[in-house]
Amino acid sequence: MFGRTPQARNGPQPEEIPANERARIQGGGLVQLIVTSLNPMTFYLFLNDQPVEQMDVESLSIDIEAPTPASPNGLLRATLARYAPSVTGERTQQRAELFPCVIEIVALKRRINLCCADPTSLDSTWVDLGLKPTGDAYQLSGLQTFRFLLTEGILDAKVTWVDGQTEDLLPQ
Repeated sequence: MFGRTPQARNGPQPEEIPANERARIQGGGLVQLIVTSLNPMTFYLFLNDQPVEQMDVESLSIDIEAPTPASPNGLLRATLARYAPSVTGERTQQRAELFPCVIEIVALKRRINLCCADPTSLDSTWVDLGLKPTGDAYQLSGLQTFRFLLTEGILDAKVTWVDGQTEDLLPQ
């Protein structure tokens, strides 16, 4: 037998959910970005298992900021700007806010995993990095900001810690 140890069962249990239903993507959804080359920039983007053509992507940006005196509410934003055909047949830019969702980015032998269950609260937001041999990730705490940008020829991800120190997550 393998898998995580089941929690102790005390009292009446809810009806068991079949495994195929547990595997379903729920909530805001899943955004996956896999960057395979920087020169030329080559990537694959999926929104809930539906591919988005690279030539249709103008940018993917993520901005997360903890509250400060200047910005007491902080900031939680993940935006996909892409081109789509209009009724006239022309390509027009459309922007979609992605949060709430899980975003997984794999690039330059690095992995960034973000979860935002409620785009109005940092309490439901976290950032994990990498992939340990155990299958776990490094869970980050003490972040002031997280920034990510993918656009024509630019791939950039940075974290700034509460002490003001900034680190590049995707050194090139």
